[in-house]
Amino acid sequence: MAATFCWGTSASLSKFSLTAFGPMTLLTVDLAIATAALWTVLLLRHRSRPQPVVADRGRLAVLGLLQPCLTYVGMIWGLAYTSASNAAVLADTESFFVVLLAAVFLRERLTARVLLCLGLTVTGVWLLEGGLGGGLHLGDALVVAGALAAAGYAIVAKAFPPRVDTLTMTAYQFLFGLLCLAPLTIALWVSGREQLPGPADPAAWGTAVAAGLLGYAVSFLLFNYGLAAIPAGEAGMLLNLIPVFGVAVAMVSLGERLTPWEVTGAVTVVGSVLLFPRTRSDLLEVEVADKAVPGLGDREQDASDDRVCGQR
Repeated sequence: MAATFCWGTSASLSKFSLTAFGPMTLLTVDLAIATAALWTVLLLRHRSRPQPVVADRGRLAVLGLLQPCLTYVGMIWGLAYTSASNAAVLADTESFFVVLLAAVFLRERLTARVLLCLGLTVTGVWLLEGGLGGGLHLGDALVVAGALAAAGYAIVAKAFPPRVDTLTMTAYQFLFGLLCLAPLTIALWVSGREQLPGPADPAAWGTAVAAGLLGYAVSFLLFNYGLAAIPAGEAGMLLNLIPVFGVAVAMVSLGERLTPWEVTGAVTVVGSVLLFPRTRSDLLEVEVADKAVPGLGDREQDASDDRVCGQR
């Protein structure tokens, strides 16, 4: 629940920081803060000798490119053109993109219940766009594109070898994501389209630091830690709180108000997520890895199986 609160509030924090930072500059600052925090924890944990990942560098680089790089490029750039409440709700479509990609690339069969949920999600997004009287909103489209990149990350990450622990994977993932983003941000600085971060509004810097820590580093660590302690289905259900927290915080902190169309769309999207099947038997006939992982005890093996199920 703490992780979902961090993710839900990050949209409002970033939206406020955009008053003083360009979108890519803010994202680079946030990722740099998160990467520094994760590596500090990693080095302290491994006593300055992090776990070697030479054999998995390519896969870690792909993970970093998909998330946080492409995912948050879409999310934070989209925030420059849409409301924080819209972004919080639309970002929750990630789980449905995972289902679609799994059906296309993994040939997993879609059930009638899953198709119903997908239809409700599309309807909710259409209502958020204003229904019959709305047009294409660039910000919302960018947020949905970010959710699609995050879904691609989940497809790649679910087959990640268990020899790399969660903290190590997350730290390297964020490092590669920052390295992928850096050339784009530098190009924007050189061209003058965005300004180098300077002594901007202290409040904007404070929210940028908070977004980097809470919305990136802390939230990922909290969720991965919690996933090892509770069933994946329960963790997935708790993730439905992200748009609830996101909309509530945006309305309280930013004074945002939803139109009747947007309220209907938000309720439809959240309702479709709540209707989505949560058990292993209901969800796409998923096969969870049944081979024991060498060196893991019973509790660690259960956590590994839950993590695979949750990612699928």
